[in-house]
Amino acid sequence: MSSESKEPNSQHVISQPSLKHKKLPFQIHGSTIECHGDDGIEVTGDVAPPIHVSTTFISDAPESYGQEYSRIDTMTRRRVEAVIGAIEGGQAVTYSSGQSAATALIHCIKPRRIYLNAGYQGVQFAFKLYTERQNIEDEKVQLLTLEQCKEIYDSEKKELRIDSPSWRPADIKEKRALDLIWLECPNNPHITLVDIEWFAELAAQTGACLAIDSTLSSPLGLRPFEHGAHVVMHSSTKYLAGHSDLLGGVLIVHSSLSDVLTCKLLQERTTDGAVMGNFETWLLLRSMRTFSLRVRRQCQTALVIVQWLEKQRATGYKVMKIHHPSLESHSSYSLAVRYLRLLPATFSFELQSESQAKSFARSLLLCAHATSLGGVETLVDWIHSYNTSISSTLLRVSIGVEEPEDIIQDFEQALKQAE
Repeated sequence: MSSESKEPNSQHVISQPSLKHKKLPFQIHGSTIECHGDDGIEVTGDVAPPIHVSTTFISDAPESYGQEYSRIDTMTRRRVEAVIGAIEGGQAVTYSSGQSAATALIHCIKPRRIYLNAGYQGVQFAFKLYTERQNIEDEKVQLLTLEQCKEIYDSEKKELRIDSPSWRPADIKEKRALDLIWLECPNNPHITLVDIEWFAELAAQTGACLAIDSTLSSPLGLRPFEHGAHVVMHSSTKYLAGHSDLLGGVLIVHSSLSDVLTCKLLQERTTDGAVMGNFETWLLLRSMRTFSLRVRRQCQTALVIVQWLEKQRATGYKVMKIHHPSLESHSSYSLAVRYLRLLPATFSFELQSESQAKSFARSLLLCAHATSLGGVETLVDWIHSYNTSISSTLLRVSIGVEEPEDIIQDFEQALKQAE
């Protein structure tokens, strides 16, 4: 194929926010960037971004904008990566799913020693599969515990450089105490946080890459780069897309690493083929226009529902525990005050028994009993049905954009029927 023969010399475009905004005589907010962060990247007469379905493009034609083959590059992909990158504060690389984004990073930097905190089961499986498949110089890849990380922290104190990331992709043969620190913050489904800056210090001391899965907090809630992260990951299926109608993932790389890491990720994505489809890419760009509107409302409504559930718990009515960092009783309350600018719209709560939890989920009339999170509809998930490491009394809630009173009415009637 002609497109295949061109790949070795193809230029991988790192999507940048539109230069148009640098000429504005005033600063614009994140919610404005959501609508205009891709202005000028593609010149058309359309107010809304057009949908492109072509897989190949006329060679050297001005209107092709340097595109050759859609696995390598498309204008819609450039646009959505420019918007997400500008909102998060780095360079974005999109993928066909959150899982493919996570695995792309580990395949790119080829870590030998990984710290992975508990969290999304799919990512844990992906990392474990990687460790089983890799064998570097007869040295098995290691997944480390927090206790082992603390030992490294205590034994390898060096000059700290948290103000600007010091990690650079190194030759795989270089001996380092730690190669990758992967943190899910907040954590799914207990919504616990970790002290990111503590791990940023550890990364600076050991030469590790610090990556943050910030899916549950979204760019509105947490700013990982401000706390020393090198890479931020989102399952864009969730809050970025927000309509439960597409699969996608994204890695955002700190701007100081774009010359090496972003370019390498783009090259490997072309080879691996883990790109979003044309329509899914367009849907994600469309969804980013309302990102702040949706997520702010979801987070505000979540606080109302959490407080209602807390009243049920206080009166001893079936609710035993609520996992949300807005509550002073939550183990991560102080970390949430320190790190989160907006408290998450996803939380979990526990009832008195497994039968009550299952009955509650089945009795919902307005909200859906379904997995996933981040969509405009409120979802309640009994996670124990597919992950038995999670308590059978726990229900995870992803708040949508419905009126809080209506969600409460549905929860109230479901709680009455929970036996």
